Amino acid sequence: MLRKIKKEINIRNILIILLALIFTTATTKITIFIIDIYTNSKNNKALIEDVYAIEIDESTNKEKIIIDFPKLLSINQDTVGWIRANNGKVNYPIVQTTTNTYYLDKSFEKKYNQAGAIFMDYRNRSSFEDRNVVLFGHSMLDKSMFGSLNDMWKSGFFDNKENSLIQIIDTNNTTIKYEIFSYYTIDKEEYYIKTNFLTDEEFTDFLKTIQNRSIRNFNITLTEDDKILTISTCAGTGGTNRRKVIHARKIQ
Repeated sequence: MLRKIKKEINIRNILIILLALIFTTATTKITIFIIDIYTNSKNNKALIEDVYAIEIDESTNKEKIIIDFPKLLSINQDTVGWIRANNGKVNYPIVQTTTNTYYLDKSFEKKYNQAGAIFMDYRNRSSFEDRNVVLFGHSMLDKSMFGSLNDMWKSGFFDNKENSLIQIIDTNNTTIKYEIFSYYTIDKEEYYIKTNFLTDEEFTDFLKTIQNRSIRNFNITLTEDDKILTISTCAGTGGTNRRKVIHARKIQ
């Protein structure tokens, strides 16, 4: 009887220790994740203040975004541009390297950070001249990176026409404007991030497919002459296979 009681106590103690280890490990991971989010947001805000400016274009008398790309390139030579979307809630440098995995857990400064960076598909040309330019970024819980783009799935978001516009600034400080024509949620796939099309027909079929997937009909006519921007981000917590996808066509 005494042996049985001791055995039960030992088993209980082992279970308590295991639960304590699991709790400690989980708490540590959550803490590190929160610190990464905070650090990334803080660094990005400081970066914006340092390199981002709005000037008046004398030829048009309109506001123009000016980015200090020499300074950005001195920090990270992978810099290929800048993105501004959702009325400035998305406002970050864009980087590109030889894979689509490196910047999933590296900050703009190339330091380990689970928030990652906004990056261009490695198959794209950095000139933003491809028929489908693809950008990736995490959807963070504090709405940083591409997190605020979840707003598109809320009722009334597109009542404000400005919300459908995306600006890309290339390293020559030329602003490229896009308007959203499709957005949807889908399982992770290779189709919508296709960057190379062998024929015009293949490209127009691609445009029809991604336009028909859209939650909303934007009544926009697309042709083989269009160039588009695709944004891909997670639709849920880490490890999910679901993606939120946004497509926009170049208008300027």
